[in-house]
Amino acid sequence: MKRVIPKQQKVVAFKHSVDYLHSKSKQWISEIKFIKVEQNFLKELLAEHIIGLCDSNNFTKAKLFLNGINHEIKLGDKLINSIKEHNINLALLIENVYLKKEDAIRENHELLKSEVKNYIENFKYIKEQVFEIILLIMKKEKQQKLLAK
Repeated sequence: MKRVIPKQQKVVAFKHSVDYLHSKSKQWISEIKFIKVEQNFLKELLAEHIIGLCDSNNFTKAKLFLNGINHEIKLGDKLINSIKEHNINLALLIENVYLKKEDAIRENHELLKSEVKNYIENFKYIKEQVFEIILLIMKKEKQQKLLAK
């Protein structure tokens, strides 16, 4: 008589717990909200110094960065909404409702992770460029004040 041995279910070992993923996604939302505050500050900073840019060739750069900031703000809003939806799925997964969809939810988490990383890197680049332009203008204004005395 043959013995039938049932197939072993493949145990998938995940790197992080669902609770960890949930807390990480909450952290992303917090970071994006803080970046939005910084973006508004940069917009105001550029607007304040736009007169100093009018007579320089950096005016077009500044307009591009203002448009970039506005685009990033809209992108941040969409990203926050996507993360909030993801959080709902993670919460359901924590409550053992979406067990069959765990792999898809984890894949979505990795996708969101890379999107958040790209968003933060893009913002850092824009911030650096805006600071360089503003620094240039401030130096120029300082020189003009010294020459006027």
